[in-house]
Formats: sequence, structure tokens, C-alpha cells
Amino acid sequence: MAAKNNRQWKILIVEDNKINMDLLIAILEPFNFNIITALDGYEAIKKADENPDLSLILLDIGLPGIDGIEVFKRLKYTDATKNIPVIAVTAHAMAGNREHLLSLGFNDFVEKPIDRKILYEKIRGYIK
Repeated sequence: MAAKNNRQWKILIVEDNKINMDLLIAILEPFNFNIITALDGYEAIKKADENPDLSLILLDIGLPGIDGIEVFKRLKYTDATKNIPVIAVTAHAMAGNREHLLSLGFNDFVEKPIDRKILYEKIRGYIK
């Protein structure tokens, strides 16, 4: 998944749980991504607006304040952020949940606990 021409891929991780945030950062660090973090939905929207050149957003669904679905909707209604791929990250993996999130327009879905291999494969599909 190495970047061509030394391009610095920029990934926004939106996660309110520090342990999960640290895990996602640790998984992504070997690839030398430029990682930006947000701890809640409002901060996520602000950081996405400030960084319209994001390569990808990993978005937790169960966030305090406004949840990940509302964050996603707001990002998709904004011209500067509407084309950034968004992967939903959630522990709420009940039957039909994946299909529901994909039907809303999420590019993909990753369940917690996060499987490193699965996450790598999904990211690879969006960062080429």
C-alpha cells in the first residue's frame, strides 16, 4: 500500500474511545500516513472542512454529541468533503447493520474489534 511518488496520504480517524483510537493509529503508522484525529462528531466535521484533501475517513458510528451517521450525512452534503471515501467503524454489528450503512452511502464497513488484515484490505481499495 506504499504511496506512489511519495504522496502523503491523509486519513482522518474519528473515534471517541482512546483505546480504539490508539489501536487504529498503531495499525496505520507503519504506512506513514498523515493521520488526523477527531474525538467526536463536531470535531470530525471541523477537521474534514479544514482538510478537504483527505484521502479517507474512518468514522466510528457511536459518537457522543452527533453520531457517525449524522456526521456522514453532513460531510456528504458539503461540496468540499462529499467525495472523500468514508469507512464506517462500529461495534454495533447486528444483522442488517452493514447493509443499512452501505445503503446510506458509506463506502465500506469495518466491525470492532478491528481485524488488522480486513482493515488493510479495505483501505487499500480506496488508497491507490
